[in-house]
Amino acid sequence: MNGQGTDKYLDPTRGNTPTLERAHNSLPEEYIWTAGDISAQRPDRSKYPWNRPDLRIEPHLFRKHFVIDHVPDAATLYLAGPREARVYLNGRVVGNFTSNTDAPISFHVFHADVAHALKQGDNVVAIEAVRGRGVVSVDGSLAAQQLAYGEVIVAKIVPATFGVEAPAIVFTDSHWRSSAVRAERWEESTFDDRAWSAAVSLGPIEGNIDFFQWNLDAGMYGWPGYAGMSPWLRSYAVTPESISHIYAGHSQIRNISSLKEADPGQNLFTISLPAQPIDADAPTLLLDFGREIAGRLLVESACDCIATLSIAYGESEIEAMSTGLTSGQQGGNYLGTNFLEIPARGMARGPKSAFRYVRVSFLRGAPATAFRAIRVEGIYTPVQYIGSFESSDPILNRIWETGAYTAHLCMQDGIWDAPKRDRGMWAGDLDIEMRAILAAFRDPTLIQYTLDHLAESTSEGRYVNGIPGYSALWVTALEYLYQHSMDKRYLESQREHLIRILATMDESVDASGRFNNPRHRWLFVDWSPALYGFTREALVGTGMEYVRAYDSAAAIFAALGDAELRRKYLAQAKRVQTATVADSLDRSSGTFGPGLHLNALATLYLSHPAVNKAAIRRHILSHIKQDSPADPVISPYFNAYLIDAMAEAGLMHEALDWIREYWGGMLAEGATSFWEAYDLRWPKSNYHLSLEADGTSGYFVSLAHGWSSGPTAFLSEKILGVEPTLSGDTNRYLISPNLAGLEWARGRVPTPYGPIALSLAKNRPINIELPAGVVATVQVPLPSPSAKVYVNGTLATTLVRRPTAEGKSVVKLNQPGHYEISAR
Repeated sequence: MNGQGTDKYLDPTRGNTPTLERAHNSLPEEYIWTAGDISAQRPDRSKYPWNRPDLRIEPHLFRKHFVIDHVPDAATLYLAGPREARVYLNGRVVGNFTSNTDAPISFHVFHADVAHALKQGDNVVAIEAVRGRGVVSVDGSLAAQQLAYGEVIVAKIVPATFGVEAPAIVFTDSHWRSSAVRAERWEESTFDDRAWSAAVSLGPIEGNIDFFQWNLDAGMYGWPGYAGMSPWLRSYAVTPESISHIYAGHSQIRNISSLKEADPGQNLFTISLPAQPIDADAPTLLLDFGREIAGRLLVESACDCIATLSIAYGESEIEAMSTGLTSGQQGGNYLGTNFLEIPARGMARGPKSAFRYVRVSFLRGAPATAFRAIRVEGIYTPVQYIGSFESSDPILNRIWETGAYTAHLCMQDGIWDAPKRDRGMWAGDLDIEMRAILAAFRDPTLIQYTLDHLAESTSEGRYVNGIPGYSALWVTALEYLYQHSMDKRYLESQREHLIRILATMDESVDASGRFNNPRHRWLFVDWSPALYGFTREALVGTGMEYVRAYDSAAAIFAALGDAELRRKYLAQAKRVQTATVADSLDRSSGTFGPGLHLNALATLYLSHPAVNKAAIRRHILSHIKQDSPADPVISPYFNAYLIDAMAEAGLMHEALDWIREYWGGMLAEGATSFWEAYDLRWPKSNYHLSLEADGTSGYFVSLAHGWSSGPTAFLSEKILGVEPTLSGDTNRYLISPNLAGLEWARGRVPTPYGPIALSLAKNRPINIELPAGVVATVQVPLPSPSAKVYVNGTLATTLVRRPTAEGKSVVKLNQPGHYEISAR
């Protein structure tokens, strides 16, 4: 499908029926490096950070003997990883390669024609390589860290011309020899390398999911046969919706509109270049794909020549048009400007990232170079939209849709924070985006995988993602997933991970119950000042997250039938709550000061009688705004907790108004996915100037971030009002609809038994479609204390409890089918 022409839906994969199997055989070539000289494995590795490419740049040497029966007519060497490499084949120099380590992507695929240097029988390839520059990453597997340090090399020789895939006649693996010490005449065929150590291998380049994350493999997509995708991912084609900023220079551009066609036939897009093309005068155009997309540019040649293009991605038009080769606040787009060589009548792919726009410049080719397609190859996890939400407010409808699409963009090789940056798994981001995923798609598989991966990457004594609060959020995410999946087998499989993660959390709680962060680990509650780093507010906020996590742990152990651990963590939750209140509560007001963050968390997680939630509601949660310098910074991430707290405080109208204002503000500025950071006070002329997160701003900050998808789950859970009960029963749901001033709302909320469908309208009956296996408790608003409740036109007697303090009666439904419930 081409993903065009829909005003209602953002997601171009909606309705796709992907193939069951992805036809791809993983490549055998392996990442290798010199034994005994790997920074990630050194105890002093902090002295050699990935972002210091001037360190540890001594050449490393690699050699391999291989035998061929005959010399092929064509042969191409491919090499990637190092910043510099000199390659010898049978003693002859066949390649001198270098890359710019100031560029965002310094991990390039180099190639050279080597058929002339091959011989029948024994051959020797020898490579002198210098460490590349690493990429942004966090603590994870040693393999990921090694790539992050830039200490890998991969090479192969293919018996074919450039761009043609074929089985390699030699490739890097653990049988290669390596040395960090130069020897005389080491590159010659006759050199005896038996004293050299075997190279250390990280395994096949597609054999570890860690290689696909953190932009580690951003420069690998020119490698023949490289897919760089987990087995569950699929791709789809998206053609441009519009083309602008067209500059022909001294060239001629023909049939430009054919780029917007899925099948242009014979009407091919063609560039006619001058006899001596000049890069600065290269013909250029900007492709707009209409929405944020996770994927990569794919260029298909219809010419017998090798064509060279430069490409630059942008989540915004201004980012894509930035001309700097290097990244920066405003100096260049996040991945920089990259060169793409297109094989004769072949295809080439740009880096995998997230973007909406692509700037393309045509540098080299034939006098007339034709292209069959220049499109995006979108990459996605195939899930169906089981959940839905519509209402009388089109802004809320678009917010629900945009949140779901934002979360879907992050469902890649695990559930990432963002498909542009960081492209990694974070427990805090997962805590929000998993709710949107379950509300829209219900599919728990990738959530389970991400929880597994986070736990397995966290060694004993360490915190998840290195952040104490993220260990707490891993625990709460596990409980939330169980509530919505009812998968006790999976819950049991996480038992040992859970006990280990809780034990590390316990070490940071002193004898009085205070979270005291004895290791002085970096803390994170929000990007608002004072709520990250080692600050008082971050300590208090993390303590509240611990209370929530210990309560969740108690619920998990109850579900697992472990009464002893249930009691332990109920007691631990009470101890931490008591200490937090004793240390931080303003006793005169019963609040945690004037700030909204701690008071929002207290509303959600604390039950201490000294906490005056009425005062928090009246003085803080009723006055959320962002139009003066005194108003707090709130990330889209923490805003998800804020609107939950407002709903908990009975401020549903106010919560909807804030959703309209805050997330609707992003839509008003042209967002097609929700951003990593946002502030209503930022200038509207260029939001990149103001986008701030992770201690920086500009193009570094993502315009598609899963932690910003909170309203999708909120609207399903709070307006449609469907949530699993906390009773421990696996099939029981509470339905408590609340129009909160809307004229009408309808939608479907997924459950393991099928979706629960609701249709609500002001002064009209509640309509419910209940799937088989679900027992639902429905809270029915009463127009007056004397009103009676009717189910399908019949007075409900035995099924109705007396009105609650909130003016509602409770109806229990335990059979599948359609229900019309009214009160009059």
